[in-house]
Amino acid sequence: MDLLLFESVEALSMISNAVAAIIGYIGIGIMMFGCIKGVSLFLWQFFQKKNLLSDIRIELGQHLALGLEFLVGKDIIESLVEPTWDDLGKLAAIIALRTFLTVYLAKELKAVKEEAKEEMVATHT
Repeated sequence: MDLLLFESVEALSMISNAVAAIIGYIGIGIMMFGCIKGVSLFLWQFFQKKNLLSDIRIELGQHLALGLEFLVGKDIIESLVEPTWDDLGKLAAIIALRTFLTVYLAKELKAVKEEAKEEMVATHT
């Protein structure tokens, strides 16, 4: 019976680690995609002599915030199987930091969107 339980925990641990790794890679991929897209939009607007910096900031910020959410999910999944107090403490610190960054990014994005809206109204009047 104990052997079966041990094997079940081991299997669950392997599956959760694999799922966590995939989710982590998705989060990193989203952030990398956002950075590449941001750089390409910046270069495009630079050569087109357009001012789209607020649009680029919004786009990049959305990708970074979404990527951070995936990384928080990865950390939570990693701590599900046999968590220790040390693991839970590290998880709490990581989640607090990433949540702070996500909230800050959301606040910054809101400000940039309002700024862009004001610029649009000013150019059309």
